[in-house]
Amino acid sequence: MNHGFVRSGSGAITTFDAPGAGTAAKQGTFTYSINQAGVIARFYIDGGSIRHGFVRSASGTITSFEAPGPGTGAGEGTRAVSISPAGAIAGFYSDASGGSHGFLRSASGAIATFDAPGAGTSN
Repeated sequence: MNHGFVRSGSGAITTFDAPGAGTAAKQGTFTYSINQAGVIARFYIDGGSIRHGFVRSASGTITSFEAPGPGTGAGEGTRAVSISPAGAIAGFYSDASGGSHGFLRSASGAIATFDAPGAGTSN
């Protein structure tokens, strides 16, 4: 099981788990991207091996989110990849047909999806 963590400026490490994160091998909370305000964005994998995006505020509040249209099978779902200084989150989601699509989530939570010109429809 994977756990998220954040290190403060003083060196203290705080671990956390997104609500709904699975507890088996290759499941849990995955962290990677943090902005200057201390906001973290990434994804967690639940007990069914489905991915869900989350954003963790600097105070520790975790909000899960889904891009419109992700599949609900193992290996599918929403994957947040990076967060901008303004709090916009970029990522992608996998649909039930095996296709991947991009998304951009604004700091207010609105999500826009897109496909790159000429992109295929399956993995």
